[in-house]
Amino acid sequence: MVDRTRWQELLGRVRRDVPRMLDEFLAELAEHDGYADAQFPRDDLERTAVQAFELLLTRLENDDGNEAALAFATQLGQRRARQGLRIDQFTDAVRINFRLLWRALHRAAQPDLVEELMANGEQVLTVVERYATDVQKAFSDETQRMADLHRTAQERSLARLFSGPAADADARQIAETLSLTVNDTYEMFALPSESWRAEQATQLGEGRMLAYDDGEVTFLIRARGPVDWRVSVPHIDGAYLARIPGIGHLHAASVLAKRLVGVYPSSGTGAFTLKDGFHLLAGETVRSQVAGFEHELIGRFHESDSDERARFQATLREFVRTGSVQETADRLFVHRNTVFKRIRAFESITDLDLMVPRDAAIALFLVQGAGSGVEINTDGTNPATSRH
Repeated sequence: MVDRTRWQELLGRVRRDVPRMLDEFLAELAEHDGYADAQFPRDDLERTAVQAFELLLTRLENDDGNEAALAFATQLGQRRARQGLRIDQFTDAVRINFRLLWRALHRAAQPDLVEELMANGEQVLTVVERYATDVQKAFSDETQRMADLHRTAQERSLARLFSGPAADADARQIAETLSLTVNDTYEMFALPSESWRAEQATQLGEGRMLAYDDGEVTFLIRARGPVDWRVSVPHIDGAYLARIPGIGHLHAASVLAKRLVGVYPSSGTGAFTLKDGFHLLAGETVRSQVAGFEHELIGRFHESDSDERARFQATLREFVRTGSVQETADRLFVHRNTVFKRIRAFESITDLDLMVPRDAAIALFLVQGAGSGVEINTDGTNPATSRH
């Protein structure tokens, strides 16, 4: 009978080895055809590699997570097909994943858990074959779908444009294929893929629009008009960039817009700009730098209960945005005296004066950031290492 406790211990060792596995994966992948020319952003390769390792380990651990693993395999296979990889290039990367997983299992089993690895060898093979089947089927199905729909050179060029930085010559060719002007100024919306429907295109005003879906976020672009695009389509709930200087900057703009979608809480109130979400993006970096010492900056904020923190955050957001107690009260549908009381209470527990720009910035980066799902650390540990 297999000792599940010792098997769990073995898998735990492998999980701790994932950073090494990632480094080995990227090193091997860089030597393979199709990946060595910087066509794929490094953060994309890193993220998908870590997700693949984690999902395989979860399946090995308890055979749960099949639905999540299938969804991931489907998205990965579809995305790589859209990015123009050949099937042999794609399967090379999948084989690297499997080879490194087995190498890590073998390494982790030494010297005392070799028997557990051998006893679970058939399960390892089953999990690996299931993942390979799912991801390759998704790739093949998407490749066939593109063929069935007679994907045009325009669509392939659009995928190339969003897959990574393009050299000047490539940018000119892409612009010609897409009937774009290299040095025009462009606007962009980015919104979660599940919230975008193709029929919405008819609601996006006049002018030619291009859409690209990377499997997680849908990007909509057009040459800039006389009025901000978000003004003419206020119902689109997504990140908005108003001025992108030429198609050579569209990839960088898409990376930024995708990060903004990831940190800004969807409110259903329309487009949000980089100015709206800047404190959340900057707060990610700030929080990682001060982890474990937040109390030095925001005092006893963590002692408030969750409801009170939510009220503080809502009041802070509107007050810093408007600079007016009355406008804050109007936006929150409360009396102005309520806003005064909340501000005074907040200043009392944090020792931050919201009328002082330095203090307001600290509050935005640390306190307001917590409203986007980022936990305020209260136990003296580093959340960068204790989370997950």
